[in-house]
Amino acid sequence: MRLNTRRRRAVVRHGAQPLRFAVAASVVAVVAAACGSSGNASSASSTTKPGSGTVSSSAAPITLPVIGDFTGSDAFFGTGQVAGMGPAIAALNKSGGIGGHQLKLEQCDTQSTVSGAEQCATKFASQPVVLAVSVIANLKAALPTLSNSVVLASTNLLNPPYSSNSFQVAPSGATVDDVVDQVAKASHFSTIGIIATDDAVGEAQLGFIKAAAGSLQLDTQFISASATDDTVAMQKLISANVPMIYVAALGAAGAAVIKAYDELKPKMPLVVTGADASYGFLKGISAYEPTSNFYTIPGTPLVPGDVPSSDAAKMSAYISAAKASIGHAPDTINVSGAFAIDVAIALLKGAGLNSSMSAKEAWLHSNTISALTNVSYSNPKLNVLSNVPPGFDKISGTSFTSASMNLAS
Repeated sequence: MRLNTRRRRAVVRHGAQPLRFAVAASVVAVVAAACGSSGNASSASSTTKPGSGTVSSSAAPITLPVIGDFTGSDAFFGTGQVAGMGPAIAALNKSGGIGGHQLKLEQCDTQSTVSGAEQCATKFASQPVVLAVSVIANLKAALPTLSNSVVLASTNLLNPPYSSNSFQVAPSGATVDDVVDQVAKASHFSTIGIIATDDAVGEAQLGFIKAAAGSLQLDTQFISASATDDTVAMQKLISANVPMIYVAALGAAGAAVIKAYDELKPKMPLVVTGADASYGFLKGISAYEPTSNFYTIPGTPLVPGDVPSSDAAKMSAYISAAKASIGHAPDTINVSGAFAIDVAIALLKGAGLNSSMSAKEAWLHSNTISALTNVSYSNPKLNVLSNVPPGFDKISGTSFTSASMNLAS
């Protein structure tokens, strides 16, 4: 059974080393024009404006500031996001940029610290639009200084708090975890097992799952976020004969759960959140990654089967462009970056860089943005991206294939 209209969201915490955040990852992809190209994300070299002949290379570029974790413990996030932006920026610049002006990024490195994020915010305080590809704790530290900027944030920052000037370039927090319940119900499971960290990340995921569970019973085992051996929790779920295990534990804790699953080799499928559906994480667990029954619920489309059939060709083209630019198939973090730059490009083209902040906010709430799917900020009370299609994918090595929602079939 395939369900192409499900909702999802991303909660991201990543890597095999201990990390400290939840993030979305995820969300959208590249505008149709970007799908056939690749290149450096900060390239300013291009050439032709559609219908207008050659654009002068001396035209001043539009510089878009980016606050990101580019070094330090969370560097995977900022670097992965910016890498995912590359194809869209290269395609935009090749086609003439924005009004003849090339687009380039000016990065400020938080060094994966709160103090670094605060310094970057001070640097960009007067900028009208700021991209933020930092983990949630760092981004929250930066926001008070960015009160006069429209901030496009690639985390679950607004889940559920509302901020008028910050727009979450990801679906709402509940979307991905809703799919846990949808998979269980499509598979006719009456109970599922969950291994969750006993921190805010695990509690948030579990709360969303409970909210949509209905009559579905949850057998939950809690572990420490710093746990390195989760065999006890895994053994309890195996003994309870649950038909499916969902891992509401991210980064190092998630890796420990996967290792325990590999050691005990149960028959039930293991499902991880899209935060851990990334190239770096999967490379890090390659020694004990399950060879079968291993699935993910990504917060961003990863394969053509994750989007409506009308958008499958765009998804395939984006994957090809991203492979050429990044060097591997795009993961949930790369695609989240692509969605962020798509929203930024649409905003700069539609409202203009120098329009008022209220005009930019109004534009985002009143327009549909074309990316891999048509997305929007349809709820003016919550600046969270909507119309992001769901996905349920099988993991094999570092690649993904679309999977049936019915795990019992």
